[in-house]
Amino acid sequence: MQYEKVYIQKTKANSPIKETIADFDIYCADMPFKLFAEAKDPSKRDWFDEHGEDEYIPNGGIKLKSYTMDVKFCCKGDKYSANAKIQKFLNYLTGLDNTGAEMMMFCTWTKIGRMGIRFDKLSDKADLVRDEDGDTLVFTVVFKVNDPVTDIILSYDTNRRVVGLKKA
Repeated sequence: MQYEKVYIQKTKANSPIKETIADFDIYCADMPFKLFAEAKDPSKRDWFDEHGEDEYIPNGGIKLKSYTMDVKFCCKGDKYSANAKIQKFLNYLTGLDNTGAEMMMFCTWTKIGRMGIRFDKLSDKADLVRDEDGDTLVFTVVFKVNDPVTDIILSYDTNRRVVGLKKA
């Protein structure tokens, strides 16, 4: 069975690209990247002696809000192995492993990538199945997407191997 991949690259200088399956043994079950985000409220004034409002609409277009996304991940392994895998993954996402905290991400399923992303929180909801086959844990990480506009794509070498993420 083929699984779709999520690539992550920190914005810290010379950061290597990571892929959640190959580097952390963590699979992505749901990646709700938004193709387009919600508009910010424009600057405005409401004059009591006039109808409506005076809004400033920038010539370059309406600006978009940052947003959060709940990404569902899962890991399967030997009994009692899930905690160590998730701890390694979370240390990377938060930058506690000294790799930096801001990142770019690209999902091969949605074909959407964004930058200006950071870890927000680990959801309290998780489903663990621990039996004779080992551990299967489904958990949700909340990310904050501070740049909802810049498209990020995969960067390849001459042999068509993924070597990084870049602006489209």
